[in-house]
Amino acid sequence: MVVKFLDPFNDDKYGKLRGDKSDCYFKVTFSEAKVCKTDDAYIIAGQVTAYEGVTRSFKPELPLEPGLCAVPIYGKEYEIRRKDGEKYVSDKFNPSIFELSVYKWIETHEDTWVGDDKFVSGSIIHLPNGMLASLDGSSITNTVTNNMTFEDVTPTGNLPAYEPPKTYGGSRGGGKSYGLQPSDKFAFIKKQLATDIVHPDYKEDMSLIKLIEQMLVEHPMENDVSSTYFDCLLACIK
Repeated sequence: MVVKFLDPFNDDKYGKLRGDKSDCYFKVTFSEAKVCKTDDAYIIAGQVTAYEGVTRSFKPELPLEPGLCAVPIYGKEYEIRRKDGEKYVSDKFNPSIFELSVYKWIETHEDTWVGDDKFVSGSIIHLPNGMLASLDGSSITNTVTNNMTFEDVTPTGNLPAYEPPKTYGGSRGGGKSYGLQPSDKFAFIKKQLATDIVHPDYKEDMSLIKLIEQMLVEHPMENDVSSTYFDCLLACIK
């Protein structure tokens, strides 16, 4: 298996790495990054200069270019949502052995690496579970610290702001596992309205109020029915 790079979405300038890391070897090198904390992960978000062992989720035949990326390091079980036919389902994963050790290492040194005024450079060479499963705790820690580097770096001022979601995941499908930003939730509602509207001139780039007005024109639903429809939309983004 390989971890995959998801292209930036909507107003988010950062791509993302998604996937179960337990069987993966990969390397990510940062020239400048911030370490952000969420409920279930530390996210290393910054300028990536090189990838190894990572493929693109969209058009995997194309090479990965240097650019902005957010790399989650999980400390507990997490979910990734995926589309199964017409529905989205959640797959649960545990952090890899290497990943969990990195999480604990960052947690131990949080005062050094996490904060508004703290920027780092370095790399992480992630090793699969098969290479670590037979090692004891101290050997795993030594292996991890030998395969990652963090160094203080003076910020260039060119790194765009990164707003970490409260709970981090890797799905484009919505829900708290992905940690949708408000702009993503807004875009989802508009897209669904545009899909359900019959009139061809009403697209998702129109204002929300126009889309709602047209939806009610085309579907003069009773109050209970219309309330249920919009409640369903809201439930999808909570």
